[in-house]
Amino acid sequence: MKLLYIFPRTTPDPSERMIEFARRVTILRAAASVGTTVDLRELQNCPPAVESIRDAYAVAPAIIAMAQQLQHEYDAMIVGCFSDPGVDGAIEATTKIPVVGCARPAMSTALLLGQRFSILSPTPSSASRARTLVMASGLLDRYAGAFPLNIGVREFAANAERALDVATDVGRHAMESGSDVLLLGCLSLAFTGVGDTLQKRLGIPVVNPIRIAVRTCEMLVSAGLAPGRQFAASSARQWIW
Repeated sequence: MKLLYIFPRTTPDPSERMIEFARRVTILRAAASVGTTVDLRELQNCPPAVESIRDAYAVAPAIIAMAQQLQHEYDAMIVGCFSDPGVDGAIEATTKIPVVGCARPAMSTALLLGQRFSILSPTPSSASRARTLVMASGLLDRYAGAFPLNIGVREFAANAERALDVATDVGRHAMESGSDVLLLGCLSLAFTGVGDTLQKRLGIPVVNPIRIAVRTCEMLVSAGLAPGRQFAASSARQWIW
């Protein structure tokens, strides 16, 4: 099985790009089953990170174009951002392969693990956007809130130890607010590998969206399933007001 991870950003520094590619590909392939390969491709002429609604809209056309262009080379694709930018459009633009984001699979998994889930988000802005994702998925009654770490997306890899300590404190606050499952609401946070340690510290499930997205693709491909293209159109209409 061959999967594509669409990295929805353009890294300005070539050296950083090479190092980050190698690091993320190693983690993605470790999350996959034996016999599954995962490739990573970055977008061109896009922001260096998705940290706002504007950024999410900016990367969407390139995500859709890449999915359409490369669909015949892969069995499934992952859009590597917790905002799920362009996912519905990529589904509609492709013919038959699964295209998944990271938020919806992670939230669906949380439903199997507890009664109420919370999302650990990088910033207050991303935390407020998380509610829109939850609402569009019809899961508000199982949602305990999004809690900002006040750390920029590109800062997580630079200091994973600080990210873990902050996530531990914020995670405890989320638990006090009624959460019994936590979601890592940023792929850059998930790629630091803090989730397993955080789960041990807090004693509740911590959902890593990288692992869930990879295994969701494998499950769909193995089951011979892909989202209906009419689903993409109806889902996209929820965002039009």
